[in-house]
Amino acid sequence: MVNVSLLPSRFLSGGERLLHGKGVDAAVGAGRAEDWVRLDADVFHGTLSRVAGWKISSRLQVGFHWFDEREIADWDTAPYWDVDGPSWAGPPSGSELALCLCHADPRVRAAALAAGGPAAPLPLLLLRCADNDERVRGRARAAFTEALAAAGDGSARSLVVLALRVGVRRHGHWARDAVLARTGGVREAAVRELLASGGWQGADARVAGIRAGVEAGLLDPDALYRIALTADQANRDRFEAIRAAVGAGRDTAARKRFLDFLAACEASEVRIRALGYASAVRLLSAGDLAALAVGHRDRKLRRLAAEMVLELPGADAVLDRLLAAPDNVVRGRAVERLRAGAPAGRLVPYLTDPSPWVRRLASRELSAAGGDPHAHYRAWCADPAAVTPAAVSGLAEYRDPRDGALLHTLTRHADGAVRARALGGLRRLGVLDASALARYAADPDPRVVAVVTSPC
Repeated sequence: MVNVSLLPSRFLSGGERLLHGKGVDAAVGAGRAEDWVRLDADVFHGTLSRVAGWKISSRLQVGFHWFDEREIADWDTAPYWDVDGPSWAGPPSGSELALCLCHADPRVRAAALAAGGPAAPLPLLLLRCADNDERVRGRARAAFTEALAAAGDGSARSLVVLALRVGVRRHGHWARDAVLARTGGVREAAVRELLASGGWQGADARVAGIRAGVEAGLLDPDALYRIALTADQANRDRFEAIRAAVGAGRDTAARKRFLDFLAACEASEVRIRALGYASAVRLLSAGDLAALAVGHRDRKLRRLAAEMVLELPGADAVLDRLLAAPDNVVRGRAVERLRAGAPAGRLVPYLTDPSPWVRRLASRELSAAGGDPHAHYRAWCADPAAVTPAAVSGLAEYRDPRDGALLHTLTRHADGAVRARALGGLRRLGVLDASALARYAADPDPRVVAVVTSPC
């Protein structure tokens, strides 16, 4: 028995197979739409470095004076450069034509179309119909029109998925419309194939499937929301599904479906984008937005909903709900709105908000309306029965030395929270030395002791 050592096999990409002289069929494998897109991208990126002028060597070398130690094929018939641009020494082979149709240099792509024209593979011609270079697009569309007219019905139908896939590109509508006009429109099997594309690489295909499915009436809002909730989908196709779903209607059922989606969706970025789409089409009422601002679990969404509802004409009707929101930013935005639409006296209760930021907003707005927030704080703190910890904090935040005596009085208040805030205010004023501060260390309330022991 003879033992034979086998070298590890090397996987060749589609572009490398063409470079080895293999036929186009061998380069695209099963010949699905994604296979043609992958071949196009492989050759493009493999030739891009030379075209872009980078110092690194291209993986796929094509053309005169582009040979290096990695060159593995004979390019006697490949395009070369002269004064007038690329040309061929002889008719290009199928492999050469496919490579040059996908090349990163638009001059090579244009020369390949001039040399091969309608003889080029239909899928590659279709891809070139959406080319970013206008000259390439024009030649490709002329060649594709001729080749599609001569193709059989089966060949034309085999292009539908690729045409839908290309249709999402900037210049892809022409090819999409040409193929659909020949084949009779979008088919359910094509939509299913596009939606089944996996991974982030398949996001363009899934977006194409969503658009085609909506256009053909094959995807209703419930199906679109299911796509948006699928955990392994990329955000781009989630966004496309949501945009289509919220644009499908603005009735009560549509609002409920959308709110159910926000409750079920676990991705914050997706929820935020979805709310933006819904706002753009006026899907949600002021009450819906207020409910989101007050009760949703996503902090970013709560605050965005508050901003949106405050921009609506009917915002005043839900202002009280926002003023009672657990989120201090939502309350703050509502406090800012109060001065514009209510008497200045309505701002006074928010001078004692638990949040320092909301207290400062209320104080600023009340001052702008002609009120005196400092006087309100002094009046509350002078009344042992009316004073609250937030009122003491509000007074201390003014850092007025004239308030020192009042804060000293409050360090003997029955409420430990009030004593702690008063002591903190005195420390802010810098009127307590170490010996005076030490007297409070025996206070029975741990909050007071914490103020004593904390660094200033």
